[in-house]
Amino acid sequence: MQTFHSGEIRLFTVQGISELEDAFHLWLESMQARGLSPKSLTGYASEVGQFVRFLREQLNLTDLDAVQPTHIRKWLIYRQQHGISNAQLHNDYRKPRTFWNWCLRESLTTNNPFASVEKPKLQPTLKPALTPHEVEQILQACEGKEWTRLRDRALILLLLDTGLRIHEAHKLTVADAQCETVLIRGKGGKQRVVFLSHEVRLAIRRYLNACPFAPTGDAPLWWGRNGALTLHGLLEVIQKIGKRARLPKHLGAHAFRRTFATWSLRSGIDLEHLRQLMGHSDYTVLRQYLSLVETDLKRAHQQHSPLRNLRGR
Repeated sequence: MQTFHSGEIRLFTVQGISELEDAFHLWLESMQARGLSPKSLTGYASEVGQFVRFLREQLNLTDLDAVQPTHIRKWLIYRQQHGISNAQLHNDYRKPRTFWNWCLRESLTTNNPFASVEKPKLQPTLKPALTPHEVEQILQACEGKEWTRLRDRALILLLLDTGLRIHEAHKLTVADAQCETVLIRGKGGKQRVVFLSHEVRLAIRRYLNACPFAPTGDAPLWWGRNGALTLHGLLEVIQKIGKRARLPKHLGAHAFRRTFATWSLRSGIDLEHLRQLMGHSDYTVLRQYLSLVETDLKRAHQQHSPLRNLRGR
């Protein structure tokens, strides 16, 4: 099996490609035609590819109709024996099932071995939001009049204020940052509107005024000393800010999205409004954020319950 490359689907080089492998090949083409990002396509090709390869190499299965529920269970046990995380095991069930559901919709088979196999339980492992003190540390690490420090502050304020995914923030142009509302194309091509507060737009303007590259119009918004930043470069900027802030844990870009969601819920935002602002298709992830807020409420109740205070007298 070869590695998947964006714009090119070449997966199996063995002679006499099987029905199962051919279906996998066609499924990836359909995913590419839908406009999935290269990163998403590579992930699906790798993870579902392992499943298809297991069926062929370990179980000698080549036809869609030959795959039975017991084979799916053997796959999950095989993956558990490799010491993977609970979240990865969940993906090792979910992504192959996505492939199989496509085969069913395309009438490539009427056999559905996943129907009677329960999906692995996924324990919520959502990391906590940044604390107000940590946010202050991060902003202090962005202080200074040098243009890259102004850029860092503008980036942090943008992520905190909008909850954008880092690849969405990376795609912004200079013209986007001058508007109060920005149309974002998120996962799966879904579109939504986000709002840039006056403070964020002012921080971006200060950064752009100081940027030696003087970008304008449709030019990329984020620049480094060697030119426009790649997505990887923007992630490195955030990591360096975290190190300067001397946080006790690694600072990732998604921490700001979690913080946006959690702080919004704490301040009383409507769940549907938050879903729209963050670009989620349903409430699954938002319920996890809500559990963090419920922990806050439980702690507050324990501290301020009238009955507790009465007994404490």
